[in-house]
Order: sequence, then C-alpha cells, then structure tokens
Amino acid sequence: MGAPAKIPTVSLTDSLIYNLVHVIPTYLRGMFTPNRFWFTFWTAVHPDPASVKFLTRLRKKYRNNNFYLYMLTTKSLVVLDPDGIKHVLDRSPETYADAKLKRTGMSHFQPDSVTISRGEEWRERRLFNESVLETGRGLHRYAENFLEVVRETTATLLRQSGDSLVWDDFAGLFDRVTLQVIFGSGVDDGAMIAKLRKMMRESNRGFALRKSEYFDDFYAALSRCRRQARGSSLAALCNSVPSTTRTGIDNQITHWMFAMSETLAINTFRALALICAHPAAEARVRDELRRANLSSAEGIDQLRYLEGCIQEAMRLWPTTPMLVRETVKEDVLSGAALPPGTQVIIVNSFNHRDKEALTFADTFTPDLWLRAAVDYRFNHLSNGPQGCAGKELALFLAKAVIASLFTEQIYGLEGPPLDPSRPLPYLYNHYRVRLKRRAASTPPEGSS
Repeated sequence: MGAPAKIPTVSLTDSLIYNLVHVIPTYLRGMFTPNRFWFTFWTAVHPDPASVKFLTRLRKKYRNNNFYLYMLTTKSLVVLDPDGIKHVLDRSPETYADAKLKRTGMSHFQPDSVTISRGEEWRERRLFNESVLETGRGLHRYAENFLEVVRETTATLLRQSGDSLVWDDFAGLFDRVTLQVIFGSGVDDGAMIAKLRKMMRESNRGFALRKSEYFDDFYAALSRCRRQARGSSLAALCNSVPSTTRTGIDNQITHWMFAMSETLAINTFRALALICAHPAAEARVRDELRRANLSSAEGIDQLRYLEGCIQEAMRLWPTTPMLVRETVKEDVLSGAALPPGTQVIIVNSFNHRDKEALTFADTFTPDLWLRAAVDYRFNHLSNGPQGCAGKELALFLAKAVIASLFTEQIYGLEGPPLDPSRPLPYLYNHYRVRLKRRAASTPPEGSS
C-alpha cells in the first residue's frame, strides 16, 4: 500500500498575494449582495479580480492542481482538479458543508435556509425546495402564469422607460417579477425587498453581526404575504406542500427572493449586453425567436440558444466567484487525507476562465450549452446534491424577459464596450450597462 499523497502548501508570500489580488477584492465587492462603489472601483482598477493569471502561475509553480494556501488566517485547500471538484460537490453537504463565514453571513438574513443546512434538516428543506420549485421536471406547473407576469411587467417597463435601458430599470423589473412569481399577481411590496437588501448589505461585513433592526418587520411582511397567497404562485404552492416546523418555509422563500430579484437580474442583464455586442449571436437569437411561439410557456422553454447565451453570461462572470466548503468528517481527496474542519475552495472565477484547459475561456460561446452533458468545471449554478434547485425556473424567467424585450425592441450596447474580436474582460460592471433601444420593424413570428 503506497504512502498517502502529499498536497503542497504555497509559500506565505504566495498566500499573501492571493489574499491581496483575490480575497480582499472579492470581499469588498460584496459576499452576499454587490457593493456598487467597490464593484465599480475594482472593475476599473483591477483587470484580473478573479486572479486567473496568478492561480495559473501557482499551479505551474507547485506542479499540482490542488494546493494549500491561507485564506486570511484559515489554511484552505484550493481544488482546481476537475475530478476533485466533482468529488467535493457530489459529497456536499454530507461530507463537505458550507463554511462558517457563509453560514454566519446568511444566517443574518435567512437563518435555516437550505443553502446553509446540514443532515436531516438539509434533506427536509431540500425536498421542500424541490417540491415547490419542481426541480428537474422541466416546465413549472405555473409557467404560463409566470410568463404572463413577465410579459405584463416588461410591457410596463417599455412604456415608462426612455430611449435607454439601464441597470436601475432592469433591477426594478426583476423586483416586480420576483414578488408576483413568489406571492401572486398584484403584489408589489418594494419595502419588503428593500429591507432584505439592507440586511444583506449588513451580512457583507461577515463579522460583528447582531440581529438586524429590519429582521422582524421583513419576516412579518413575508409571512403575511405567504399566508394570503392564492392562485398560481410559489407561496400558494408552499401552503399545499407537506412541511414541518423544521422546514422553515419563510427562510426558503427569502433565498428565492434574493436569488431571483438580484442574482438572476444581474445574469440576465449581462446576457443582454453580450447578445447585443455580438451581431452573429443576436441574429441567431432573433431567428430562434421568430420560429418560436412566444405566447406560450412551452415556446419560451424551447429557446435553447437563448438559454445558452444566459448560461454563458453566468460562466464568464459568475456571481458566486468561489465556493467555500469545510469537511464535516474525514475524507480522502486525490489520495490525500482531509481531517474534519478542512476548508476547501473551488474558484469558479478561475475554473470558468482557465485558458490552459478551455480554448474558449475568454470568448462568448453559447453553443457550449447546447450539449446536455453536465460539466463540473462550471459551477455558476453549482452541481451535485446542492445544485441550484430553481435552475429550470430561473432560466425560464430569464428567457421570458429577454424574449419579451426583443419582441418589441432592437438594442445596441452603448457601454461598457464588449469587443467580439478581443478576449472578454474578467469582470463586467452591470451597474454601468446602457442599452440603446429603437422599435423593431417587424415583431417575431409567434408573438402577440
């Protein structure tokens, strides 16, 4: 029997550089919700916030796809090996659970959410999420109603906005869509989402977190909206899906709210910018729209190339730049023993842009997603048992929004520029995106 594999530990100098070029910029940009000032600052002054070049050098220097370094004061195992990544994610959260920093921050605004749960609590909450979000079942039973919400909300945006579409317009659109998809048509409680965002900004701090002054009011409003929910909404479905007091229904809803109103909004807006900056891709999207019945949920669901464009925006600029796990029991990874409490890092922002492994790393490649195979190198929606339970619904809503906008308008990207002939930047500032619009001469076939 051979000796256990030895994983190298990088020098203290290399650990310091990693913290300076990756950890600190990531922290300041916002761990749970983007900080507009710091996001804009790092986009302008730091051309490689994902530390892609530095991690590439470390891999060569230490001749290993996996190595230990110090993330702040915690010795952590960076896993770049695709097989190692799959090993970790396939055993999450049973062996590899979310680390303390994430649990602490998320507990501030969504305690007991499935994302930070373990053991039997995780299994019960995951089953509840999958039941309501209908994970893996294709179209959600309420997809037609959700499409109508998107169409009406988008039409209102187009009537009220000017000649340009900017982030604040788009963020407002997704806030309204989120509230109505979750709680039902007619619900437009902007104050509730505002309180959630304030708590998330507090969570960005990651330390010295006390109970938020917004916590009780937020959950009182959320609980009231859930109890009153009727018709074709996720909250109404929550009321009919089996649950116990341990399920923490309102905490699960909170996760859907921020994932849908902010994370999905950012990804969809960036996808719009990419499509508008790539004429060939836009032509294919419009051709696909012309051939589809955009008045039906099934027609939206079949927009595979458009879905690839959205997935590419997520790959190129993952809103979760790294996944941090810790072992809850001893395990063996790549032949090396990991004791309980070992912190493990999967760097999405590197793996998605690893030029030595991906010929298309810095290019917009929607065709990549036309293949059905799961690829554990790309974890913007994660993989394994903790993969995004709302993946199908999120992609459906994003496609519905873009299809509804493109039905009525033609857009050009005013900025920030994206040049198809050059490698795409490692970070893209959605706060600065401006799309210039003009009426389409002829609407796509199948629209109404």
